[in-house]
Amino acid sequence: MRGRSALLVFLVLAACASASGAGARTDGLIAFWNDDPVPSIWAVRPDGSGRVSLLRTSQNAKRARISPDRKWVAFDGAPPGKPAMSDFEIQIVRRDGSGRRTLTRSAAPNMDAQWSPDGALLSFTRAPAFDWTKAWTWSIGRDGTHLRRIARGQFGRWSPDGTKLALDTPTPTSQGDIFIVDADGTNRRLVLASPQLDQPADWSPDGTKILFTRYNSTGPGSTVYVVNVDGTGLRKLARGLAGTWSPDGTQIVYTTDFPGRVFVMRSDGSHKRRVGRVVGAEPDWR
Repeated sequence: MRGRSALLVFLVLAACASASGAGARTDGLIAFWNDDPVPSIWAVRPDGSGRVSLLRTSQNAKRARISPDRKWVAFDGAPPGKPAMSDFEIQIVRRDGSGRRTLTRSAAPNMDAQWSPDGALLSFTRAPAFDWTKAWTWSIGRDGTHLRRIARGQFGRWSPDGTKLALDTPTPTSQGDIFIVDADGTNRRLVLASPQLDQPADWSPDGTKILFTRYNSTGPGSTVYVVNVDGTGLRKLARGLAGTWSPDGTQIVYTTDFPGRVFVMRSDGSHKRRVGRVVGAEPDWR
C-alpha cells in the first residue's frame, strides 16, 4: 500500500509540475515608451507588476530596446540640448538612467535601434526626410565607432545567431516586402511578398520564424503575423502591432494600437491577456 501511495503522490506532483510549466511565463522584462504625461521609457514584468521608469525626459524618447545583458537600453530621440522632435539619433542609457550617450549624428533621422545578439553592435534605420521608401539599414558599435551602411530597407532585425538581418524593402509591386540579408548586406533573398507593407518585428529565438506587422493598404488597421524564414507557414495571430517574442519563445508581446494596450499571447496566437493596465508603444521583451 505504501508503494501505491508513493506512486500516487508522485503522479500528482508530476501533473502539477506539468500544469505549472504549461502556464504563462512571467520572467524577463518588457520595455516600452509612452509620451503621457512626458516622454518616458518604462519597463514592467510580463504579469504587469514592478513597473519602473528607465528614462524621463523633456525630449522625444522612442523605441526602447534592452541590451542582451539587460544593463543598457537603446532608443532614438533628440539628444540632450536639442528641442524635442527636432532630431532623431540613436542613444543608449543604463537601466538606472545614468550614462546616457548619443551614438549617431546625422542630418537624416536615425531610428529603431536593435542590439545584435552579442551586444557589440546596434542596427538602425536611416530615412532621409522620414521617407521610408528611401531608407537604409545601418549598424554602429555600442561605443559609437564602426558606422556602416548595410542594406536598403528598414526595420532590420537580427537573427538569433547574429549572421543575418530581416528587413522590409519597397518593390514595384509592394509597399514593403520582407527580405533576409547577411549581416554584411550581401545575399539578399525574398521571404514574403504582398501588396501591403509588411514590417519585421522579431525572429523567434530558435531562428525558424519571423514575427511581423502587416499594415492595411486600403484603410486603417494592422495585423500581427508570423511566417517561417523560408516563406511558408504564414499565420495571422492578432489584430494590432507586433512586439517581440518572449526570451523562451513560448509567448509574444504586442499592442492593440499605437500607442495602445499591451498584450501577451502564446506563440500560436491563443490565450491573449493584457499586461496589467499598461499603455505604451513598441514593446520589447528581454
